[in-house]
Amino acid sequence: MKILHLSANGFTVKNLLIPQIDYFLDQGFLVEIGCSSGAETQNLQRQGYIIRSIEVYRDFHPIFNAIDVLQLARLMRKHRYDLIHVHTPVAAFVGCIAARLAGIKRVVYTAHRFPFHDYSPGYLYYLYFMLEKLAAPLTDLILTQSYEDFLTAQTRHLCPIQKVRHLGNGIDIDRFSRTALSQQYQAKLRHLLGIPKSADMLIGTIGRLTYKKGSSFFIEAIAQLLPKFPNLHAIIIGGEVKGDPSPYQAQLVKQIHKLGLEKHVTLTGYRDDTPELLGLLNIFTLPTFTHEGLPRSILEAMGMELPVVTTDVRGCREAVVHGKTGLIIPPRDSNALALALEKLLADQELRKTFGKAGRQRVETEFDETLVFQKLQGFYQELGIVPMQQHLKSFPPKAIHSQSHK
Repeated sequence: MKILHLSANGFTVKNLLIPQIDYFLDQGFLVEIGCSSGAETQNLQRQGYIIRSIEVYRDFHPIFNAIDVLQLARLMRKHRYDLIHVHTPVAAFVGCIAARLAGIKRVVYTAHRFPFHDYSPGYLYYLYFMLEKLAAPLTDLILTQSYEDFLTAQTRHLCPIQKVRHLGNGIDIDRFSRTALSQQYQAKLRHLLGIPKSADMLIGTIGRLTYKKGSSFFIEAIAQLLPKFPNLHAIIIGGEVKGDPSPYQAQLVKQIHKLGLEKHVTLTGYRDDTPELLGLLNIFTLPTFTHEGLPRSILEAMGMELPVVTTDVRGCREAVVHGKTGLIIPPRDSNALALALEKLLADQELRKTFGKAGRQRVETEFDETLVFQKLQGFYQELGIVPMQQHLKSFPPKAIHSQSHK
């Protein structure tokens, strides 16, 4: 059966959805991707993925969103999908409306994270909540990656209880494993990144270069720690996303220079060798102060046996067990971040203990294959099955006639 995954941008597809899409292609489903065109989508097309280029406005705007709905509805009618699976808030909102206008019978929405959260200004919380609530009747299933989002959907009556399910999140535990590292490549990578030979303790973070990810607080914490740990080095993995409403790279670079940290901070930009980059680190941190779904970056770090320092926000506090796999601190507090990092920097055994516990937690709870199997079960409830299994439900003559359409 034919599925369209709809997202606002190729970044989300490349970094979050491709493993899932690969799994369902292997299972015999026909899977296509709808998202804005760009370098990521062009590369995916060269790899053989079917990309339907569409431009989805990345914010809520009545005129632009209405145009997107009409364009998407035409696309969906033309290609006659059996299921539309929407991702990212704006694309999900317009995608649900378009799917119903196009007569699509099944719509699934993965809420990687709800756009309303504890730290939202009151008016924005209400606006985003109402938009999600308005779109909910147009979906057959709402899948949350965070269990806290799952509970929020129920307690806030976002939709009927039977419509929302907890999907979870996961990683490739074989790829994100220290046993998969090549020591030769690790040495080469360190040299290519220009990390000083004297740097004996490396702390890193992963994320889009946007203010809300908390990289500025990370830099402030590094400045506080350097007098005690002069050979400390920070690695910031990630870059700006095209069309991001709040890019932050220029401000971050300015801050690094202002604090005189040029020799102690490396900005890698976007990379495809994330396991190897994590393999260089001693500690991982995600000092975000907004909200997360269930941060894959934290799961990847735990897969690489790294202790994690993160903030007490939705998603992060679900991934990390405080005092067992890492430390949880208040958001927007560089002093608290520095103290937590100092505790780990000074205690090698604690780092090892947290790292091993994190790896075990990932293996038992966050293996992506378990998430894909769970999703396939949800699809099956809606009558979405692999092509071969779908054809078995037809008599031989019907199958023959379909094959010539």
